[in-house]
Amino acid sequence: MDLGRQTEGRRGLRRRQLSTDTSVTGGIWSPRYLAVTIANLTVVAVAAFDGLAVVAALPSVGEDLGSIAWLPFVITSYLAASAVAVVVAGPIIDAVGVRRTFRVTASWFCLTTAAAAVAPTMEVLIVVRLAQGLGGGLVIAVALAAVGLAYPHDLRPRAFAANSLVWGLMGFGGPAVAAGLLAFGDWRLVFAAQIPITLGALAAGWRSLPATRDRAGRVDTDWHGVALLTVFVVATLAAVAQLGVRWWAVAVAAAAASVVARTYWSHAGRVSDPVMRREHLVRFPLGAVHLSTAAVLIVGLAADNYLPLYVQTVRGASEQAAAFTLVFLTVGWTLGAIVFSRLPRRWPESRATVAGASTMLPALVLVTVVFAVDGPLWALFVGFSAMGVSIGLVSTSGITWMQRDAVESEMGRVNAAHQFVRTVAITVAVALGGAVLLGTVEARTGAVESVRSLLAGDAAVVDADTVAAIGDGVALISGIAAVLAVPTWVVVWRAHRRRCLKI
Repeated sequence: MDLGRQTEGRRGLRRRQLSTDTSVTGGIWSPRYLAVTIANLTVVAVAAFDGLAVVAALPSVGEDLGSIAWLPFVITSYLAASAVAVVVAGPIIDAVGVRRTFRVTASWFCLTTAAAAVAPTMEVLIVVRLAQGLGGGLVIAVALAAVGLAYPHDLRPRAFAANSLVWGLMGFGGPAVAAGLLAFGDWRLVFAAQIPITLGALAAGWRSLPATRDRAGRVDTDWHGVALLTVFVVATLAAVAQLGVRWWAVAVAAAAASVVARTYWSHAGRVSDPVMRREHLVRFPLGAVHLSTAAVLIVGLAADNYLPLYVQTVRGASEQAAAFTLVFLTVGWTLGAIVFSRLPRRWPESRATVAGASTMLPALVLVTVVFAVDGPLWALFVGFSAMGVSIGLVSTSGITWMQRDAVESEMGRVNAAHQFVRTVAITVAVALGGAVLLGTVEARTGAVESVRSLLAGDAAVVDADTVAAIGDGVALISGIAAVLAVPTWVVVWRAHRRRCLKI
């Protein structure tokens, strides 16, 4: 199909979507969409619970299986496999359809979760977590694509808002559930509890998810491209893991990630069917959506990741109370998604994106001032909640805009590319914040190891100078993020203006 026919196909699809939207009756909980909604939200709940509960269970895993040096790989193996699986899922979804992909991947995730629950050694658990991450990434990619394929455009913001609400609720209740499970058993119970939830999602989505393909097509996997993206993800995670430990290793890993990224870009331009196409990264509005979402995630999450450390050391809160501070950005994120889902239909997605980006800068300025002068904690929490609202508005409006533009046959690849960009952005946010914080502590006191121990959840004693350095470090993180928020807003505004000119 030539470019003109592709363009006309997209225009025709948008016309059909708009005409369909005007006749939408009921909501995501109406009988027509109930099973799809349950399947999607259950998958999101499992993913959110896994991320919270497995981290909480790490001490129990180490106590039972030993091999403490390998303990971080219980998390990083899952994350790396999940990030790569998201990209691989795109061509599979487009070739065989959402329903078939969901059936296989949800079953795989359930089986690997059961295997994790009975892993006899640390080495086996890490291998199983790698396999579980593949299933987890594929399932999340299916859930994301299913929103664009199962719901009409007017209901997609509400579907994404419901996803954010479930994630936010898990932010409140997930740690408590994990603590309860660990009180009644060991870490194996944390994995076992995920099995019935996954089976529920599988039952709800078995027939309700859209069968976008009457007959499964051929899946030609670009293994060369998959290998390059895998190396890129591993190098990026390695750079983050070495922050504050071996700065030369951070530089080497970051340089390797950069070289591999350029190599993949060249590869994607040479082969006929790359695993992630260039056009799905840069075509308007996809490029604008990817860039704006990645930017707000980086500037918003860079400081949030280290907020518990600040509250625990500088403000003297308990470890449990400090961990609770992560809830504020999550709640704001959920609120932003809900606000977008309730905006009038005449509001274009690009305008909501501008509104979200405009919220980030004053929120970061407020947070920076509070960090710098040890202002009231309530003001700090208001600032982080506002940052969450910004992320919720930008990310939800962006993905809705992206799915409006995408044709059905590309929905899997388009969503997979976006999810991959989001994963990389979150990793970069952690790296940026860690580099600034640990660099500040290194320059002021040199007590980097004690700070790393606190970040890992271990008991450590820090002196007054190190506490002051931590406060300066988080203030510097948020200050740098505030500076980066300005070009972020410019990118979002230009995308909005371009969208207005195309109407």
